[in-house]
Amino acid sequence: MDILSSQNSYTSLSVRDLLDARNQFHVHMLNKRNVVGTAVGLYLIRRSDPWPDAKNPVKKSAGKKKVERTFANSEVRPYSWPCMLVMVDEWVEEKAFSSSKLHPQDMVPKMLYLPDGRVVPVCVVKVEPQAPARKPLPSWIWPEAAIGGGFPLLIRNQGLLRSASAGCLVSDGHTIYALTNRHVCGEPGEPVHARLRGEEVEVGHASERQLTRLPFTEVYPSFAGKQTYLNLDVGLVEVDDARDWTSSVYGIGEVGALADLNEQNLGLQLIDHPVSAFGAASGHLEGRIKALFYRYKSVGGYDYVADLLIAPQDPAHQTQPGDSGTVWHLKVEEGKESKDAKEKNGKPSYRPLAVEWGAQTFSVDGGAYNFALATNLSNVCKLLDVELVSAHNTAAQPYWGATGHYSIGNVAVGQVKDKKLAKLLAANALRISFDRADIAPGKINEALKDTTGFIALADVPDVIWKKQPGKVKGGRDTGFNSGPEHPTHYADIDVPGPGDGPSLRELCMEDTDRVAVEYWQGFYDSVGSTASKSRGCLPFRVWQFYDAMVAYVEKKDYASYVAAAGLLAHYVGDACQPLHGSFLADGYQDQVTEGVTSTGKPKKDWPAKGVHSIYETKMIDAKAEELFEAIDKLLAKPAAALARIDEGRKAAVATVKLMDDVARLIPPAEICDAYIELGEGASRAVIDGLWEQFGNNTAKVMALGIRNLAHIWESAWIAGGGGSAKSADMVEFSEAEIRKRYVNPKFVPSLDLDQLAAVL
Repeated sequence: MDILSSQNSYTSLSVRDLLDARNQFHVHMLNKRNVVGTAVGLYLIRRSDPWPDAKNPVKKSAGKKKVERTFANSEVRPYSWPCMLVMVDEWVEEKAFSSSKLHPQDMVPKMLYLPDGRVVPVCVVKVEPQAPARKPLPSWIWPEAAIGGGFPLLIRNQGLLRSASAGCLVSDGHTIYALTNRHVCGEPGEPVHARLRGEEVEVGHASERQLTRLPFTEVYPSFAGKQTYLNLDVGLVEVDDARDWTSSVYGIGEVGALADLNEQNLGLQLIDHPVSAFGAASGHLEGRIKALFYRYKSVGGYDYVADLLIAPQDPAHQTQPGDSGTVWHLKVEEGKESKDAKEKNGKPSYRPLAVEWGAQTFSVDGGAYNFALATNLSNVCKLLDVELVSAHNTAAQPYWGATGHYSIGNVAVGQVKDKKLAKLLAANALRISFDRADIAPGKINEALKDTTGFIALADVPDVIWKKQPGKVKGGRDTGFNSGPEHPTHYADIDVPGPGDGPSLRELCMEDTDRVAVEYWQGFYDSVGSTASKSRGCLPFRVWQFYDAMVAYVEKKDYASYVAAAGLLAHYVGDACQPLHGSFLADGYQDQVTEGVTSTGKPKKDWPAKGVHSIYETKMIDAKAEELFEAIDKLLAKPAAALARIDEGRKAAVATVKLMDDVARLIPPAEICDAYIELGEGASRAVIDGLWEQFGNNTAKVMALGIRNLAHIWESAWIAGGGGSAKSADMVEFSEAEIRKRYVNPKFVPSLDLDQLAAVL
């Protein structure tokens, strides 16, 4: 290179230099017939090209014909230099432009020369734009707890259902909003819904704070961009109740401070940096920033650009329609950014960076790659005059309340003493629950995301059976919170009898012969609980399962025994949760007050409302690690022998006894009162306060549940003649074998109290 040249090194080029070059030559580039998009970034090196060394300092493949460059066969290397990226839909060798079919003016130049002497390299990449594959919003199981980033937001307009992801929470200092795409949330005032546990509920309405597109130079006044629009596509949803929301991101958890990008620090150091997101349609997403200011179309002489072009890390897990609105996060190391973005404990931290609003699908090397198009979140906050909300209900992990059920099912497998049964259950432990290391909200969410696949048995009664057959294959209920499966999960056995007389629990503990369907029917009638859904029958559901397991062992149908045993883990798990045995399950509902939402809709409230999900779901999710440690210590100690079970009625009596023990260890009224005193809601202070007061005893009641579950399993095995089983038959069954049983409505059928007497 001429030492007197004004261009000594491409590495000194800045984003501003690259944008100056594109601005100077944008018309020239648009007129080339095979150019489909441009961006600025770092030069892509083919993976087949050698790395520089003493013998090959100029990094060239001597004597080899260059293959077409694609995103799949090339990479950013440490020595990659700044450039203008030009995407073409046809790769043409240089010599072909001398033919009559290809005019030399259609050739993309290797360099762009600016009037002041600056020279900008051009990197040509072959892509084939195509329409994205549209998939319906999956039937994932969204929690009934707090709503956070990554949740699906739904709008019905003109007969169409539009869906997108909630991105994050922002605030103007007075009102909290959920951020998503404007094209989804619609006109100001339109109601917005979210999907929770398979149901749609209204969560807010579209705000007047919205962004569509703006002139590029209005957003970035220091950057060149004549006749260019920057697409923004951001809308805010004014949420009805901020207590129902969390700033944590579904599948990611608590996030860090905003990654504040502006003209002073928006540079090429971002290229190839790892980013993560969670989309309502695709789930957990990993990608890398491939380019800045990608021009994706031109209309009427104006270019349209996106701030970021993000490539999928794995083609099998890439963004798709329905993910729009999700926030992408920089994966960074605490105190600095790094390529691997890992802290000392191996876990990355996340800083909100950009809002996805669409995608560009390229066919690359025979495969379809969906590249996310995203808007700089810093610009959004500046233009809408809002700030990112952090540390809001962060203890409320936006996950299922499955941690407790799977913990009980997992640990109980190791408590079985019969050698053959222990072998059978150990072989099928992953059919019943998860591996111990995977019983964490962040991993459970991925495993339960789609009801069309296999669901580990311990939460099937909630995830599958409580749903309607028309919505979920295997569903058994007839409506929301109604149907034959609903009352089998609880029993309000502490409700006072007529005239403030003894409760059903007290009466049954006084005389266990009262653990009979007819007696319970009479008691419920006497207190006015005549509707099927209000006549909880949990102990009799356990009785029904015990009888079924005995029958399966007698028939040597060990796959059905395993399926029934795994499903029973859910009901015994319910029995050892204090609020499943109490009329105070969701607070003091006899003290209802009337109110309205921010949109004027009627709303009912009462003291300790929501305590069930806060204690049983959020506290256990947040404290799962400590809970496991406490349970292990308790199970390692000798315990009193449990009463012999040799018939189904005794299994029901054991369940009532378990519920009585649980209520004495953790009185439901004490949970409600503590929740009220702590200020209610799902803040970290509330979660920590409940754990401080009830954590030790929560471990005790779960240990009781584990012991009882293992005891019922073993009792049914012995009663069915399991001692004569062949050790060779104690094998692992396939997911398909187990699934075909739980999706069959005749497999241990769901029956309410008035139907159960006929089968017990």
